[in-house]
Amino acid sequence: MANAMAQGGVTQKAATHRADEGRSLRKTGIVILVCAGILVHAERASAHDKREDAEAQRAFSEEEQAREQAKAEAKDAVDVFVSGDRTPGSASGATITGSELKARPKLRPADALQAAGGLIAVQHAGGGKANQYFLRGFDIDHGTDLLLTIDGVPVNLVSHGHGQGYADLNFVIPEVITSLDVYKGSYHTELGDFATAGSVNFRLADILPESFAAASVGQYGILRGVGTVSRTVGDDWRFTVAGEVATQDGPFENAEKYRRMNAYLRATHDLSPSSSVTMTWMSHTGRWRANGQLPARAVASGLIDRFGTLDPTEGGTTQRHIASLRYNARIADDAALDVLAYAQRYDWRLYSNFTFFLDDPVNGDQIEQTDGRWVFGVNGGARLLHRHFGPVQIETRAGLQVRSDGIDNGLFHTRATERLDTRVDAGISQTSLGLYVEERLAYKKWLAVRAGVRVDRLDVSVTDRKTPTGPESLEGSAGDMLASPKLSVVLAPHTTTQLYLNYGRGFHSNDARGATRRTDPATLLVPATTYEVGARVRPWRPLVLTAAAYRIDLDSELVWSGDAGTTEPSEATRRIGLEMGGRLNLNRWLFADVDLTLNRAAFKGNAGNGGAVALAPTRTLSAGIGARAKFGTFGSLRVRHVGERPANEDGSLVAEGFTIVDAQVGHRYKAFEATVDVQNLLNSEWREVQFATTSRLANEAKPVDEVNFTPGWPITVRATLAAYF
Repeated sequence: MANAMAQGGVTQKAATHRADEGRSLRKTGIVILVCAGILVHAERASAHDKREDAEAQRAFSEEEQAREQAKAEAKDAVDVFVSGDRTPGSASGATITGSELKARPKLRPADALQAAGGLIAVQHAGGGKANQYFLRGFDIDHGTDLLLTIDGVPVNLVSHGHGQGYADLNFVIPEVITSLDVYKGSYHTELGDFATAGSVNFRLADILPESFAAASVGQYGILRGVGTVSRTVGDDWRFTVAGEVATQDGPFENAEKYRRMNAYLRATHDLSPSSSVTMTWMSHTGRWRANGQLPARAVASGLIDRFGTLDPTEGGTTQRHIASLRYNARIADDAALDVLAYAQRYDWRLYSNFTFFLDDPVNGDQIEQTDGRWVFGVNGGARLLHRHFGPVQIETRAGLQVRSDGIDNGLFHTRATERLDTRVDAGISQTSLGLYVEERLAYKKWLAVRAGVRVDRLDVSVTDRKTPTGPESLEGSAGDMLASPKLSVVLAPHTTTQLYLNYGRGFHSNDARGATRRTDPATLLVPATTYEVGARVRPWRPLVLTAAAYRIDLDSELVWSGDAGTTEPSEATRRIGLEMGGRLNLNRWLFADVDLTLNRAAFKGNAGNGGAVALAPTRTLSAGIGARAKFGTFGSLRVRHVGERPANEDGSLVAEGFTIVDAQVGHRYKAFEATVDVQNLLNSEWREVQFATTSRLANEAKPVDEVNFTPGWPITVRATLAAYF
């Protein structure tokens, strides 16, 4: 079968593509090497004051930790809700610290997301592709209903060549993540497109407690090197530079050969005691091969192994470069200003084969999807701080967000990566404008109210270079506007208990090409109305328990289209669910957490026979326990579970559930640290992602409807040695 798909060998065009990929990797490698050279030079030039800088760095780190600890102990949930910048505002929200993130075994950058209770990230079609996300009864695919940001810079890509809201996190170096801000639902005015099921903001380091260099080696071709240099210069400059090179082949017969390189540079300058400017640069390049999604019948019949492939030419390449500039200032004693400007350059190509010989019995159904774009944006926010009217405190927030995407994407029918015909060739101009205002009110210690409204405007223009006229043309323009009210109430009947009521309207946008097509155009902005009631209880200072019940009404569901390799708008849906969680942090050496979610998702119009939303998770569980002894030994044990769920609307096909156990153990001795991560400790045989797909193999006379899947990795051991300085 594989030989049939690969017949004809490697074409000149495919060779050219690979040459371009190699040049891109080499360019990024040169950038990282140059940065490393600069760092080495800086280290040598400053050798005479290294001890003083190290002491200042340690003092800075200790001061920051002490300040955060004092803040947490001095204020109850209502105080933080009113005055803090990093507030959950709901029972399901949370801030996950860097120490907790470090204690979790990670094979991929997106694994850090699993610290957000109820959020599961899985992978398919090669390590370099964006993850698939599960949250609040959503199989989010690659990001359509989950907003991801990096210090406020959006990760999701609109009108992407593979799927709306495509959110790839492979450009993030996990070691520079300091914390995650986790928000569920659509209750926050500053969060716009894609923040329907929830949102996660990654906070990256201005400065790290220690510089370090680390190397990892593991099964299945895992090799990784990462290093950071983080320094203070004088009283008002902080620098962090990091680089990463990683490879993996995976357990597959057709080795992934996933190669990625990342660079991170950040400089922060304190303009005054109350203002600062932060400059950040991030670069990523990667390429990989993929084994695709396997028909269950092909594996069951022995045609291929579960780690085999039917098309060895699947795979992709990607590049992403982000520059951002942030100004933050407290003006006088009663106002604050935060302005972020960013620019991104992105290039991506993916070869996939979902249906094999369903449409073309001779050449097969492989497709190539491409996306290249520039993204520019500005986010501005202002706060008028506490005003007192007797026992009432009021804070006003307002902001403006502007984003512009210039996009070129395409869809091509290919055979062994050689283009046979063009299906889509489009240029897209997309501009969004968001304006929000919010009032936060606190009455004594037992009541907090947050009320606001967000208004969004989206305008798109599509140039169809393949079919500029006619009923099949995508040529045209469209615009839409949406107002989204928000309301949150916090009651604190006791110092150990907070009760939350939340309501919010949010939205996700649809692909511009769907909104401008001549036949049956899609709605550009799709509203989602979310409700939540919950509680946060601290029966014992080290222990926090949470519970939340929610409902999400989405005006149009995005469903998977296997033949196009993307998602398409469908009917309205409703999700109801319950989340329960707990976190224990005892004397900073023993910690444990558990998060359980129960969800039900259905089409409002009873689409299909049963009305179920295909692949919507019905239950998820993540839990773990860890310890870090004063003498340097640390370890953790974690479990994650996704329950069985319907793979199609009538429930005739079922996506299997899975339970995976991961472990970590390590020891720090002076400046050296050794860690061993074991993923899938029990060596479970599991399906990481699954889709109901109609496909036909080369030797079949008729197509078959069944579950296609990507196998999860077997037990995988990785060892890491790090040196700190």
